[in-house]
Amino acid sequence: MKDRDLINVVKERAQLKIPGGVSGLLWVLVIVGLATFLVSLATKSSDRAWQSFLVNFLFWSGLGQSGIIFSATLQITNAKWGRSLKRIAEATAVFLPFSFLLFIVIFWGRQTIFPWISQPIPAKQVWLNVPFLFTRNLVGLLFLYGLSLLFVYYSLRPDLGMITEKTGRGATGLIKVLIRHWRGLAIEQNRCQRVLSILSPIILILYSFVFTLLSFDLVMSLDPQWFSTLFGAYFFVGNFYLGLAVLAVLTVVMRWQFKLEAFIDSSHFHDLGKLMFAFCMLTGDFFWSQYLTIWYGDLPHEIDYVILRVFHLPWAHLSWSVLLAAYIIPFIILLSRGIKKNPITLVIISLVIVIGMWFERYLLIVPSIWHESYIPFGIMEIMVTLGYGAGFILAFLAFIKVFPVLPISDPLFREKIKEDSRH
Repeated sequence: MKDRDLINVVKERAQLKIPGGVSGLLWVLVIVGLATFLVSLATKSSDRAWQSFLVNFLFWSGLGQSGIIFSATLQITNAKWGRSLKRIAEATAVFLPFSFLLFIVIFWGRQTIFPWISQPIPAKQVWLNVPFLFTRNLVGLLFLYGLSLLFVYYSLRPDLGMITEKTGRGATGLIKVLIRHWRGLAIEQNRCQRVLSILSPIILILYSFVFTLLSFDLVMSLDPQWFSTLFGAYFFVGNFYLGLAVLAVLTVVMRWQFKLEAFIDSSHFHDLGKLMFAFCMLTGDFFWSQYLTIWYGDLPHEIDYVILRVFHLPWAHLSWSVLLAAYIIPFIILLSRGIKKNPITLVIISLVIVIGMWFERYLLIVPSIWHESYIPFGIMEIMVTLGYGAGFILAFLAFIKVFPVLPISDPLFREKIKEDSRH
């Protein structure tokens, strides 16, 4: 395709609007979710409210970051196959500024969330203290999210400049700000690709560090006697596994809504399915490696964490359900090439993974805080989760409405289009 053809494709897709009823419903869910959380704080359910807030913060923040990790991985590996999915993945980053603000909100729930505040552990007070915990995580998130948004900027800039340059129409508003000091398409393409290649490995390394820190401080510290050296890797690898499942769902929906069949076909679904299968095995391997070491090593400080979740009611049944939904069922089903290539079946198994991984995050956090004889899951938890999810989708849609849904200036995307046109 020529430049003008690609520009026309993007502009035509921009005319396809998300139904107004969908946006209205999402806003209602955000408001109801927020109201439910605030009402719960004012009642005897404040502990459940903060648990649900923390679970969803880690779940949705991880999803917001996972899209950038996918795009950065494409950049490092010079992979052509996923270029059509690149912008869909990057759109999740719009949630990151909200995630940063939501982390600050956790400060007001610290007395409920962190048991070591009311029951300090002298040997760990250097690490487990409120000022240091919030400072190090805020700084880590600020750097990671800042570089991630900078990555999106340099990914978008040549696309926006190319549209303005080729159509001869002046840019306005946000677009004008993003392409200021434009120096021509060829120069900007080379410059932006060079910057993206520098940012990508930095973001990947920083992601592994910051999400390891989050897992230690917001999950492991809830049971301050428990420790696992593998937990950080398990957490951030599992987060990317979850992100791939959500990307599969978003890709199928965007392909249908924006009529992208010419750019996203069954081979993309197949490749996404293979990646999901690989990370299902990798995340499961980290889980098994932890479990095997703790259980058969009979490690005194670690084994209580496992026994509580795997063998004690009310958590045991939920643990086995998570194992099935997040690992065993996807592993078996994703062995099929036909299922991976079919968008409907891929969405179904992806949603199973998403639900399984949400409860996996829930299971990591809640048993450490909740000590009653029943699982605290009801309308409040559902509405807070839906509120978070609706906010995430609204942020995603806001990005898609403004920016090109395809990376039309990306050299490897254009090369892939040429290769496909020859077949």
